[in-house]
Amino acid sequence: MSGFKKILVLGLVVILSGCAATIEIPKTVNWDYNVNVDFSNLRTYDLSAIPTTVGIEYLMMERIKTAIHTVLQAKNVQRSTQNPDFLVQIYGVRSKIFTTAWRGFDSDLIVEKGKLILQFVDPGTNRVIWWGETRTILDPNRNPTVETQTVNDVVHRILTKFPPVSS
Repeated sequence: MSGFKKILVLGLVVILSGCAATIEIPKTVNWDYNVNVDFSNLRTYDLSAIPTTVGIEYLMMERIKTAIHTVLQAKNVQRSTQNPDFLVQIYGVRSKIFTTAWRGFDSDLIVEKGKLILQFVDPGTNRVIWWGETRTILDPNRNPTVETQTVNDVVHRILTKFPPVSS
């Protein structure tokens, strides 16, 4: 192979590898809370009944619940089915997005993203006292271990904002 062909092949390899971009969704968390609530008094929680229309598969929901329990327990907030201080409501949204990132010859330019929304509700008034949400890429080809790590990361990112610093 001549020197020119070697340089041409090397150049093509560099160009194509540069096109193999990963698709990133910003890891920002949107959140808000009721400024009139004293969050330092919230020590117990329970999960609200999950509607069948929530749009999250059973195994994924189990991962989300486990991650919520782990993160809240680390914040000294314990689960209690008897008169909890707040209820956690879980919502999920899926949508497809178009990407220009090169993912290979057999890949679509459409990827699926998911949004996880956690709302904390006062059980007495049924009003939201805190909520947070973030997004991530959903990949149907991930193995369960990677899915669990992704869920743990997403839930941790959301609950980093709880309790609000000002409380």
